[in-house]
Parts: sequence; structure tokens; C-alpha cells
Amino acid sequence: MSRLATIALCIAAAGALALVLLLLWLFDPRLPAGLAARDFTGSGTLSREEAGPLLRRDFDAIDRDSSGDLDGRELRRYILVDALSSRGRALNVPPLPTDRDAAALRSWLAGPVEQGRLRGAGMLLLRNGEIVFEHTVGEFDPDAPHPLGTASTWPAALTLGCLAERGLMDLALPLERLHEDLPAGWGRMRAQEMLAHVAGAPAVTAADFSQDTGLETAARAIMARYPPELPGREMRFGTAGYQVLGWLAEARSERSWRRMFIECLGWPMSLDSAGWGHPVTGPRSEGFLSPGLGLYLSMADYGRILAMLQQSGRFHGVAILSPETLAELERDRVGELPRVDLPHGVANDWGHAAGAWCERRDADGACRRLLSPGSYGSLAWLDRDSGLAGVVVTLDSTVRVWDWLLATRAVAEQTRLD
Repeated sequence: MSRLATIALCIAAAGALALVLLLLWLFDPRLPAGLAARDFTGSGTLSREEAGPLLRRDFDAIDRDSSGDLDGRELRRYILVDALSSRGRALNVPPLPTDRDAAALRSWLAGPVEQGRLRGAGMLLLRNGEIVFEHTVGEFDPDAPHPLGTASTWPAALTLGCLAERGLMDLALPLERLHEDLPAGWGRMRAQEMLAHVAGAPAVTAADFSQDTGLETAARAIMARYPPELPGREMRFGTAGYQVLGWLAEARSERSWRRMFIECLGWPMSLDSAGWGHPVTGPRSEGFLSPGLGLYLSMADYGRILAMLQQSGRFHGVAILSPETLAELERDRVGELPRVDLPHGVANDWGHAAGAWCERRDADGACRRLLSPGSYGSLAWLDRDSGLAGVVVTLDSTVRVWDWLLATRAVAEQTRLD
């Protein structure tokens, strides 16, 4: 047999083996790795509730046998088609428009929807607490709650700031001054450092709890599972520390986290869409909630929060937070510390304040531009220098839409809105 024939035979054998392995993977009835943890009932399938926000969006199309549950074969087929089709690729970012008016911005937002790359999108822009631009395209309801994922940390930090003003949580004190029964090492942590991810739990989400797990049970499990990261060494982004702070807030206030959020932000600003719960299964009136991942909020209501921040902590004349509290919450706590395990798209020179990334800061560490990306294709920001704040919302993977979100913000910042 010639050398070329031998090589051809080896290639054919390798191809046949790859095909066999692909077919074995494709027809494996078990849930794919990464999705099995969502099977809270142990059924071996995912219900609509267990599927999570993105799979829930396409649930009926994935559920080919209309059983009401997703099995491993259906999910693997969906994953394969997603990988091979354009829907799994990142959105292309076209050149920024030369026209700088509201019509050009509306056309920019409509582009990926008209191309079939997004189902819908919405944008809200504010100056001095007033809406100066609002537009939605495609399948998007600005008043419907949207899963924020990691963007939950900013409203969570504002809630803790409210409790600090009420004398219930001193964010600068070691945790041992707030609660005497903490595992070794955790008492030395400070809330203001944990909110900026420079102390506390490592870079994990810690959302692998069942729907009926209480906040204290989850927090104690996290503290037992992870030795605390000591402050002043490095910055690691993760939401597990927010779980601990949420439980401490409940213990200090003797109120549930949901109740505290309503009292501090929900009622005063009429955040009617807001709901806390599990980042996978959705908002609930009771049971598990993740203060770092589990807020569901509409674009319109996120705009109300940004309006309050622009108006020095007031909303429609009602004091929500003092300017002094906002100044402390908006202070970068990272400085020159090494950044480790940064999320997709985050620049290595960004700092972090309480609940939000700090893109630009002054010499004293005050953040001049804050940014909060969500896990499901949302981006909120507040620019103290330009006076512009905004939120862009889709329902998609942030990895897929990240570059487009940043470009959309850039277009908004160049648009004449007066």
C-alpha cells in the first residue's frame, strides 16, 4: 500500500470515528454537562421552569416531541444546530453611523432585529433624571421583567446602602461586628470590599441551590464551602459573597431580602416589575433568591433607578439615598490590585465600586463612569461627566451581544438628543 493510500485510510478512519463519537454524543439521553445541575427534581430532563431564561425563550422549538420537558437528545440537537448556524455567532458590529440623530440611533437598534440576529431590543437614555430617548424593536416589552443575572449586583448594593443609612448595616465594619456566628476567616471581611469583589468568596456564582433553599442556608453553605479571599490581594468577580451579605442584611434587619428591597427601592420608585428569585427558575414570592444574580426587572424600572442616581439619590422629590451614601457606593475599591478571572469583555484596567464596574475614576477613586452588564444581554451605565445614563436590553447571551452592546452605547453617546 502506498504512503498516500495509507494517509487517506487513516483520515477516513479518523473521520468515521469522529462521526461515531458525534452520533453517540448526539443521541445520549442524559442531560449535557452544565445543564444537569438545573435538574432540581432529579427527573433526568428539564422542565420549562428549570430550563433558564435563554432555553425558556426557545423551549417549544427545542421540545420536538411536545412532552413539556427537554431531554438530552433534544438539548444536544439544539446545541449542535446553534454551533453550526449563525445564531450562535457573535453579532457583527457595523461601522458607527455618520448621522448623529435619533433616527440614526433607532435604525441602529433595528439593524440586528431586521437581519434576524436578535428577536428584540430596547434602549432608554436619561439626562438629569429625565428620559431623552426611548425605543424598542421586535419582540420586546419595556414593561416586562427581564432577567438581569449579574446586573442584579447594582440594585443589591443600593439596597445595602439604604440599610446602612438606617443604621442596620455598616458596610465599613468587619462582618464579625455585624454577626457573631461566622466561620473562621469570614469575620474579617468587610461588606464594602465584598461588594467590589476584592474580598470574600472566590470567582463563582454559587447558584446551585434548590428553589426552596433559604438565604441563610445558602450563605452558610457558601461560607463552609469556600475559605474567604483575604482583602487587599486581588480582585475576583463572583456573586457568592452577595449571598452572604444578603443573609446578614436579613439577620440585621429582621426582614426578608424581598421586603427590604421593596421598602428601600421598590415602593418609593414604583418598581412594579421587580421580583427576586432563582437566576434559573425565575422570581418567586418565597424560597431561594440570589442577591447577586436573581433580580428580574423591566427596562422601564431600571431607568427609574438610573434616574434616581442622576438626581443625587432622589426620585420625584422623594429621598431614596443620600449623596454621601452614593459617593461611598460609587468609590472604586480595586485600585491597582491584580484582576483575576475577569468576565468576558471586561477590560483589565476597570475598577469596581459597590455593585458596578468602574470604567473611569478620578484621582481620589470616585467613579466617573459606572457600568453594569447583565448575564442575558443587558447593559446599564451611568456617566457622571457627560450626564448621560442608559440601559440597553436584549434577551440573549452577553458573550454573543457584548461588542454590539458597547457599540450601541457609543452610538448613543454620539447622538444629538436635545
